[in-house]
Amino acid sequence: MDPTESLPEDDDLTVLEYVRRWIHDQINVREKPDGEVTEVSQQVHTAEISLSVKPVFWVGLILLVIGQILLGLQKQSLPVAGLLMIAMGMASLWFGMPQNEAKAEKSTPQESESLIFQIKPIWLMATLAMSVVCFLLFSENRFGWLQTLSWLTTIACALYAFWPASNPEQNERKLNWKFWLNWKNDWVFFVLVLIVAVFGLIFRLKDLAELPPEVISAQVETYYSVSEIRQGGNYILFSRNTVPEPLNYYWANLVNFFSGKRLTMEAIRLANALAGLIGMGFVYGLGKRIANRWVGLVAAGLAGVSFWLVLQERAAIGGELVFPLMAGALFGLVKGLEERDGRFYLLSAVAVGLGLMSNKIFLIFPLVAFVVILSWKSEIKTVPPGHVLGLLGIGLLLSVVTAMPLIRAISLEPMSYLAPILARVGQYEVTYPGNPLLIFLGNFLKALGIANWTNQGSWVDSVANRGAVDGMTAIFFLVGIISLLKRYRTSRDWKLLTLLLLYPLLLLPSAFALAFPYENPSMTRAVGAAIPVLLIAAYGIVEIFKAIIPGLLQKSLAAMVIAGVLMLGPIVGSNYNLVFQQYSNQYKRSAWNAREMADVIQRFYSSGREGLSYLISYPYWVDSRAVAISMGQPEQNLSLPATEIARTVNVTLPKLFILNPMDKNSIAELQAVYPEGVISTYQSINPDKNFILFIVGQ
Repeated sequence: MDPTESLPEDDDLTVLEYVRRWIHDQINVREKPDGEVTEVSQQVHTAEISLSVKPVFWVGLILLVIGQILLGLQKQSLPVAGLLMIAMGMASLWFGMPQNEAKAEKSTPQESESLIFQIKPIWLMATLAMSVVCFLLFSENRFGWLQTLSWLTTIACALYAFWPASNPEQNERKLNWKFWLNWKNDWVFFVLVLIVAVFGLIFRLKDLAELPPEVISAQVETYYSVSEIRQGGNYILFSRNTVPEPLNYYWANLVNFFSGKRLTMEAIRLANALAGLIGMGFVYGLGKRIANRWVGLVAAGLAGVSFWLVLQERAAIGGELVFPLMAGALFGLVKGLEERDGRFYLLSAVAVGLGLMSNKIFLIFPLVAFVVILSWKSEIKTVPPGHVLGLLGIGLLLSVVTAMPLIRAISLEPMSYLAPILARVGQYEVTYPGNPLLIFLGNFLKALGIANWTNQGSWVDSVANRGAVDGMTAIFFLVGIISLLKRYRTSRDWKLLTLLLLYPLLLLPSAFALAFPYENPSMTRAVGAAIPVLLIAAYGIVEIFKAIIPGLLQKSLAAMVIAGVLMLGPIVGSNYNLVFQQYSNQYKRSAWNAREMADVIQRFYSSGREGLSYLISYPYWVDSRAVAISMGQPEQNLSLPATEIARTVNVTLPKLFILNPMDKNSIAELQAVYPEGVISTYQSINPDKNFILFIVGQ
């Protein structure tokens, strides 16, 4: 809506007057799902909104800030005092939150309360038959042309078997090609969208070649898995990898193929960054569905700068597609249920199947779908139980069909897939350190604090021993919980209940680390929970902004801008520091200095003469393949066991040996074999990572 429409044509609006008018309209106008604008009750006036914010509201915010600070003081942590402050703050917010909020929007009335499908028996039988054919064809743990064609055909048959017939009401909701006019009239929102996109691009594309600063063994496996695909090794399960599921590697190969450049770790991180940007779009759609476009936009902005999500993509160890696929699956599920549109429900199930082919975290999604559908049924009382079971059955069938190549590969190599699960949930590697039920309950309670308190992730994919979000987002997360509870109390909107329940549900993959409870909560295994955390925090931000905007409207444009910067600026700054400073520094301190070794070898080769370089193997030291990748020569084998040093005598070329300073036996062996060799110590930037250089023939 354009605020200038109600003014005479010859009136000139100042920027401040325009923004005031626009914000007033945003508070007093709401959108129906079909895009129609409806005026809110006249009881909702700016002055009344301002008066409804009680002093206890601000007291609650102050208590939350103090409590979050106490929880964040890891070295002198006062958890009991921090939790007490947070509890008091949340109670104060409950009583101080505005009481005259507009109720949550209801969807446009549907002709049917149930989701609409058109079951086609012949195509359903074709789906089952093609599923068997697909299962049998994938007998070699590889994607071939015939196997891939059968897989895609099976998915297409499954979709068509349930795809609903054309609905005249849905046909009317086609894209309005005058959308540019809407953007033009709503230019403030458009500018904010651009700002969110810019920050998302900065956080995901900045220093892709330099961050992380070193390559480690888990990333080496990722690199060589993508390299194998480029060379025709189209495997389904990559058994040697931390995450054996294939979709992450095929996605990286696809992006690298279109880039036309040689494969590098930077190219793999670029693919992960693009996946994260896609996930931001789904988060916006999910937030708009659950609440409104402002919550969606703020949530997308938080996802764009969240160090929790950015580090999963930068680490490149197998969890990078969880965020976009989880957000996409949740968006399709919520949209399908809200609009009774079976198409989105079916596409959500396909996204779940693809998720299963990217990470084991998606094994939790059937439970998530069950809870979401029950939440929906709690509002739609007329939906029969049989329809709920039918929804679950259809979703499960589509997900299984989509994941059929993985299911077949698991049947051929079950332990390649099941071993990591059994090692955490069962006693495959070690015995439980106590009663498993009590361990799970303790893990779950501890995982609930991942946003505000601490995480136990590794230095590879997290900044450990702190909350998984920055302090400001953690505070807004608590505000959002109270806001959602109050809104649900009056509206009984199933989508709000769903958002509240998603947080504990998506923490379960981390809480099930029964054999290794000290790994919980894990930012990697609980990465799905980042979606509800950021959406709830966005809800809290929007509610606070609605509370303070009316007073700022009477002041100046500068006051509104300053308020926005004070609320959101620290979030951007804190996450920037966490990603590009703290994470980078801790990574340098913890990872072996493969890049320095690569630089030494390249300088050795740059002397103009042919030569050979060797890295003498030593337990728990640098991976020689990481050095080769850092050199840009991933095909070169630098590794040399100490037992084979004597065999190098037959090669008359100059030689460079790199050794661990603690490897006294290998040093002595080299000096015995090459008494003329020159030995020196390379002084690393990190003194505890010096290494020995032994040069022969130069």
